[in-house]
Amino acid sequence: MTGRKAIEYVRQHHPRIPAVQFIDLLNEAQKDFCNKTHIYKAALTDTSVIGQRYYTLPDAIIKILKVQVDDVEIPRLQGDPIIDDDELNETNSLASPTSSSNDRYWYESIGRVGIVEKVGASTSAITRDGKSTKYQSISEALEIRIFAITSPPEFATTTYDTGVILMGVQGDYSRAILDYIISQGYYLADNLNPELAQVFEMKYEKAVREAKKVAKSRYLTFGRVIPNEF
Repeated sequence: MTGRKAIEYVRQHHPRIPAVQFIDLLNEAQKDFCNKTHIYKAALTDTSVIGQRYYTLPDAIIKILKVQVDDVEIPRLQGDPIIDDDELNETNSLASPTSSSNDRYWYESIGRVGIVEKVGASTSAITRDGKSTKYQSISEALEIRIFAITSPPEFATTTYDTGVILMGVQGDYSRAILDYIISQGYYLADNLNPELAQVFEMKYEKAVREAKKVAKSRYLTFGRVIPNEF
């Protein structure tokens, strides 16, 4: 269902709802639905930078499922390396690696994904302040691909009329999104009706429960591959 059809349907219940408010509720509904159901999955790609450990994740990311570097899946590191390489403070960051290793790992850190390499026994460990680690930042420019549970791109005033609700999600849950918007509209002062709001909330929550089951059964399927500067 497109945004244009959706607003026409919503205005049967809330005829005075402006387009801007509708779009805000539409984006809120999509995000809430995906947060609760984990129904939307996507693969985001970027290219690593030599010596750069962290790559910022989009706000839409809910949960990382797996990470690939150069088309090879890498394991998640248990815990963080004892010596950091945080580019937030460039004066204190580590020097670019002088050796390379394909023994790579990933981990999360405050809205970012960190990519590290574990150097071999013959390579000198990184030392700082009397501590040492075998984990260094990535040493090559390679494709990074993150498979994640996320939410679809947000609608904007210039795209909502032709954009598709929950685009990329298997199954049609557009009516559930409309139920959310309608329920919230009945809490607004100019059309207040708590009883009707609860009716549409119940319909929405029922759809959420059904979508959860579908998402769980298809946990390892993915939607679009989205090039992204993350």
